[in-house]
Amino acid sequence: MSGIAGIIRKTPHETIDSDLQLMVEAMRNGTQYTGGQYKDPELGLYVGWMNLQGSFADCMPLVSRQKDIVLIFQGESFLEDESRSRLKRLGGGDDSNARYLMELYQEFGEEFFLQLNGWFSGIIADLRKRRLTLFNDRFGMGRIYIHEGKDEFIFGSQAKSLLKIRPDLRSIEEESLAEHLRYNCVTKAKTLFKGISLLPPGSCWDFEDSVQPKRRSYFHFSDWEKQPTLEPEQFYQAFSETVSRVFPSYARGANPVAFSLTAGLDTRMIAAALQEGNRSVPCYTFGGQWGELFDVSVARKIAKVNNQPFEAITIDGRFLTGFPEFARRAIYLSDGTHDAFGAHDVYFNETARKIAPIRLTGKFGSEVVRIRRLMPSLIYPSGLLQPSLTSLVERLPSYAEINPNNHPLTRVVSQEIPWHEFGRVAIEQSEITLRTPYMDNELVKLMYQAPLAVRTAGTVQEQYVRDKSRELGTIATNMGKFASDNRMITKLLYGAAWALFKVEYIYLFATPHWLTRVDRTLAKLRLEKILSGRQKWEGYRLWIKTHFSEFIQGMLLNPQANYTRHFEKKTVERMVRGHVAGTHNYLNEINRALSVELIYSTLLNS
Repeated sequence: MSGIAGIIRKTPHETIDSDLQLMVEAMRNGTQYTGGQYKDPELGLYVGWMNLQGSFADCMPLVSRQKDIVLIFQGESFLEDESRSRLKRLGGGDDSNARYLMELYQEFGEEFFLQLNGWFSGIIADLRKRRLTLFNDRFGMGRIYIHEGKDEFIFGSQAKSLLKIRPDLRSIEEESLAEHLRYNCVTKAKTLFKGISLLPPGSCWDFEDSVQPKRRSYFHFSDWEKQPTLEPEQFYQAFSETVSRVFPSYARGANPVAFSLTAGLDTRMIAAALQEGNRSVPCYTFGGQWGELFDVSVARKIAKVNNQPFEAITIDGRFLTGFPEFARRAIYLSDGTHDAFGAHDVYFNETARKIAPIRLTGKFGSEVVRIRRLMPSLIYPSGLLQPSLTSLVERLPSYAEINPNNHPLTRVVSQEIPWHEFGRVAIEQSEITLRTPYMDNELVKLMYQAPLAVRTAGTVQEQYVRDKSRELGTIATNMGKFASDNRMITKLLYGAAWALFKVEYIYLFATPHWLTRVDRTLAKLRLEKILSGRQKWEGYRLWIKTHFSEFIQGMLLNPQANYTRHFEKKTVERMVRGHVAGTHNYLNEINRALSVELIYSTLLNS
């Protein structure tokens, strides 16, 4: 994952250069990365960066013509058409890389951050004002981990950069672990690690001859919440115009872009916008090993309509035999924010990079345009966790009970997505540059003006596709949309698709113990080929007792295992043996224990 890392310190110690080197190198994830450093002892700044070769920010540092401003930027920013035209008129080049940002900063000054549109972070060294400014995007997806020490302020896009140089930070904060177990993520500005927190979203913290920042924010979601609600027809017209104008720009760039398609509405709407904007990108889809998913078969048809090459990236023997390393990397690359059974995200995106270094995706379309919640409120069987951790988890309310009156869209874009989805995004971004037009500033701002009934009904994407592409509007989605113009038939098809989804979910994930034993008895029938492989493909429940059993038992039955600081060892051992024997299903519990063990082995004890 690309990123920045640095130290702000007024009196440099003798190891500061080696510390900076360690912080930067901790972010290197292969030969496709390039790095660099910038130091200004007078300002007390020691900063470095790591980039995917040829990416938007692979031109650091940016230095003003007068040599009095240095800007280190990570991530991407997308200009509006008007700003892009103005940039060209002024001779500032194009927006295919970050070089134009220096011109933007000098033109807008304090308003610079509001001109940025994307996921990003960075630091500005203004030598004229003797001021450093650390900043990130308004959603907090350009994550910055921070540690505020007595004589220093250290920061990095990845927690591992801080852990690498400060051994006293290498311990798990148990209250944060409780949140991680309850919500599948840590909330607010907290992290899993003691002494490490997060730069809040939309921040621009100033350092003026001090390691103590002046905290300020350049954006508040309340500004978008105050907008007037539009009438349904007026909203749809604005929505359609915005999508047609904004979405094709996400397929632009100096580097090749590929489109990861699914069978759903989120990518279908992007395909319709690209078709209207005459944008041409190759397509691919992720699949499993038990037959062709709806995602694959439908995506192939969409690619054919758009006259684009198509490829299916599927689970194969390389993933199954290489799982131990993929699982370790899932934990390491995400700084423990993803889990061990997210190993396939490493595999898929590593393979996707061979097609194109930039991945266009429909991520978060359902959350932004419609209403779909991400945050779970998980519960655990008694005796699994150590008593102190059990008490912490049980005291946590369900996520729905936390500030229930907050604006629902603000909860999604400023909390659920950056908290719950960051781990997966971090893994994806370690291999490719990930782009989703659904979190474009202009679209998200507009969605605050959507009538609640419009978001609840969730039909604007379907309407857009039908309006813009007759052909794309006749290819059925995985949930039966577009299969018929008859509402009753559409409802029946949706019900059938949902039933199939639930059957696969129960068989692959939520299998009750009694059904697990039936499955073992009928093993020769290979029920996985009959009951799964159309809507879902993730076979971790089955793989635990086959391909992964030796690795998992070696990690969790080890007498020196570190996860036992938080989990009851005898309970976990009983669960592992029962699951491997095929008599019980402890998928979630094994995943949690294994993930914590890998946090220790890859991040804390390495």
